[in-house]
Amino acid sequence: MLAVSVILALSALTGQVLAKGGTCHGQRLYCGSSLKNMGWSDDDIWEGIRKGGQWYPGELTTARLPGTLFECDGRSGHDALWWRSACADMGCHDAGAGHSDYCQ
Repeated sequence: MLAVSVILALSALTGQVLAKGGTCHGQRLYCGSSLKNMGWSDDDIWEGIRKGGQWYPGELTTARLPGTLFECDGRSGHDALWWRSACADMGCHDAGAGHSDYCQ
């Protein structure tokens, strides 16, 4: 019975770990929309902000996450995010694999 419980618990944990599609790479900039395209949920982004432990503006809301530029901080832990900028009307642009995203 204990073995079954352990297997079920590990299966649930593995499912949570695999639920997020991609990881961010240190010192690279990502639009919230790019993180979402990589498989991150809104909750994953908020968790990344929490892990980053840095200041972010109080007006940052879930609705504004896609148009926000974040830096992935490899020093604060895996998938930690730092708020960098709220992009203006032209939005946040995905610069492609291996390149930092940017506001225009």
